[in-house]
Amino acid sequence: MTAIVLSAAIASLATPAHAADEPDSTQTLKDLTTPKSVSSTGSSQQLSLKKGEPIYSTTALGNRRASLYSGNWALFTEENVEFYYNWSQVTSSYGYQRVGAFGFNTVQALGINRSYISNWQHSYRASTDAGVGTPTPWGNVNVYHATVIQGAAVYGDGAWSAWQQ
Repeated sequence: MTAIVLSAAIASLATPAHAADEPDSTQTLKDLTTPKSVSSTGSSQQLSLKKGEPIYSTTALGNRRASLYSGNWALFTEENVEFYYNWSQVTSSYGYQRVGAFGFNTVQALGINRSYISNWQHSYRASTDAGVGTPTPWGNVNVYHATVIQGAAVYGDGAWSAWQQ
């Protein structure tokens, strides 16, 4: 019985002091999360969406990574393009490569460069040299090697495509 009275007293003390001043804190939260539109004159009005209208904001920024992985555990190459978009244009982008080889395989990232840029699309091309041989302090001694060209294109709506030649 004492525990019930004590817990009721603690619960009444645990109520925040500012909650008594506010009429209804859940109503305030609802007002904050309800979408409203403010005109240039300062008057606000409720937003209403019709069926079929998009619900995303055209000013929101998104970011994605376009990635092309080739190989297996013994030899791999990965080209990545990180990009930011706002549903109508690519706002910024950059590319980078990762490579790895095990055993008698050799791989060297030759670089990734932006080959095309517009508001809607950024394109990248990456070169990688892969071969069979052994690395030495003076460079790779390869029995066989091939240069692989890979590319990626990123778009203003968040879509991307990648390919290998």
